[in-house]
Amino acid sequence: MSRNRLLFTLVFFGLVIGAAVAIRFLPKHYAVGETMFRPTIFWNNHEAFIFLDTNRAGKATNVVQDEVATKGYGYFALLFGMGDRFSNYQMKAYWLLPSGKLIETPLPPDAAPFGKWSLRDGDLQLAPPPNRELYARTYTGFWWDGAKFVTVLPENGLRNVSAGAETVQPDDTADDDADSAFVTASARSEFKAAGWHWKQLTAFEPNAVKLILPIQLGSSVFSLTLNEFPARPNGAHFDPLAYGAKSLEVSRTEGAPQTQVIWSQKGWQSISKAEFDQEAWKSGRLTTMTFGTWILWFAVFLFLILWRFGSWAHLFFSLFTMKGRVLKNMGTSYSFPPAVPGQFPKLDTEKLNYYTQEFEGMGFTRLGDFSLVSDAAKSIPSFCRLFVNSKQHCFGTAFQFFPMGKSPRPLKCTITSSLENGWDLNFGDRKPVAASSLVRRPRGIGVSMPEARPYELLNAFLQMRTQVCEDLGVSPLKNDTLEAYVAKLQASHKDIRDSVKRRSFARGISQVYWRKFSLLKTKQEYVWLGDYPKEAERHRQGSVIRAPAL
Repeated sequence: MSRNRLLFTLVFFGLVIGAAVAIRFLPKHYAVGETMFRPTIFWNNHEAFIFLDTNRAGKATNVVQDEVATKGYGYFALLFGMGDRFSNYQMKAYWLLPSGKLIETPLPPDAAPFGKWSLRDGDLQLAPPPNRELYARTYTGFWWDGAKFVTVLPENGLRNVSAGAETVQPDDTADDDADSAFVTASARSEFKAAGWHWKQLTAFEPNAVKLILPIQLGSSVFSLTLNEFPARPNGAHFDPLAYGAKSLEVSRTEGAPQTQVIWSQKGWQSISKAEFDQEAWKSGRLTTMTFGTWILWFAVFLFLILWRFGSWAHLFFSLFTMKGRVLKNMGTSYSFPPAVPGQFPKLDTEKLNYYTQEFEGMGFTRLGDFSLVSDAAKSIPSFCRLFVNSKQHCFGTAFQFFPMGKSPRPLKCTITSSLENGWDLNFGDRKPVAASSLVRRPRGIGVSMPEARPYELLNAFLQMRTQVCEDLGVSPLKNDTLEAYVAKLQASHKDIRDSVKRRSFARGISQVYWRKFSLLKTKQEYVWLGDYPKEAERHRQGSVIRAPAL
């Protein structure tokens, strides 16, 4: 590398580091907000219980970060993790009586935010997931003793139960009880025999902005109404507080009108730094990047750039030979033979069991285990466990690769959904690799959320799918079979190979090295939108043209 090139490189990265330092020390303002993912309702002839699954989130941002978050497709800012952030998942409980009296009922400390429901002495009981450790906290079960909710530990008798507007019906009246995954099959008959009804509402129904659930308590009839935000709100493009549930209300349908608001979305509320720090400490889920870490990463980045590109001959050789090597290692056909965990001695069975419990706890059903085998010269052994959520029309996978002569890659998970017109959406918890930019597809939208919990992954996936469908004028495909998944995977791999053949590797290699060594890119590169932005704009323009003049 010449002296002038070295000097230019040092000056350039000096300016970059200076800009990062300036942004790092801009004044911050602090805010908190709360979202609700889904209310769970149980009722019999005498009383009703309404449980709210909420997430209280906090953010500390400066004026630059706020400006980025409101420009273009602003969910980049969410996946950036820009600024200090925390989240605290918790459950709130309300007790509704036939008189119409609504009482907020405290839950015990560290009460589980979700799990499996059952009855104990005829009253409600929640058992947390079997591992009981979620979001850096240990959760406990609880039970209604007739007047209040009390903590129940396993050794004290907690039962293991792990073994427009639209009017919805209780889950116990449906012909297919698959939607009632939060109430196990063994517990459902017990609930029905005791006169209990139950329902879990989801705030991301694709074709409704209001869900209405009739509830009868003795001679009184109530309507529980879940109001949702429109699929494409005004303002920020991907503010998590501008999607999903807008409010939850209960009203009597006979006699004098009486409506009570149980929960409503109030947006971001400003707080002091002391309050932010206190809530972040209590949540145990603060994400931040210290100034020292920024400087360290920039120093490593600069060293790798100078070392890697010291030999231009190596760069040009890689440029002209990489496309052929990539195509050689890509298969032209694939098979999906059944597999069992015992075939893979290095399989992370503990993580596999964890993902299995998480997915089944979120309403997914296991479809089977298989390997992905290609006709490529070097087919990497793999294990995959496939799940399907027939209510949300999406697939979940837990998978692990075993490269020959290398350590197994970590077992990770994905949530995927096929949309109309050849689109599909993929969310995963694996950190992307730099070379993945060479195999991206125009209509394959991908988001990586490293180390996210499956619950967080599903929440973000449903939020983004709602907006994508609205922006493109498409709907999720509802073929939720193993055959449909295999056909989708075959088609995706063919599209990837065709995309690689058409791609200019002169440009592609520069993107790979930029992704590999640039720390400015880290969170941006966790999102791939393909042709989505321009197709969404084209669809919007077409809708405007077709709109009748007033």
